Amino acid sequence: MEFVKIANYNNKLTAETSAHLLDEKDIPYQIHSDEGLFGEGGVSPYVFLSVPTEREAEAREILDAVSPNE
Repeated sequence: MEFVKIANYNNKLTAETSAHLLDEKDIPYQIHSDEGLFGEGGVSPYVFLSVPTEREAEAREILDAVSPNE
């Protein structure tokens, strides 16, 4: 299964919050982060969410509905 990056986040908690929306629709996701290097709650420019390529449009629609400016 090939994944595509769909959103960037300031921290892992925010990414996990968005991921719960995808989980409700049974859309698989991956959270990519290097926050562990800085400890919990650290800010990292490398937090992003990815979904399977074939579910990208659906996932973007869900995330855009809750935060259209991101």
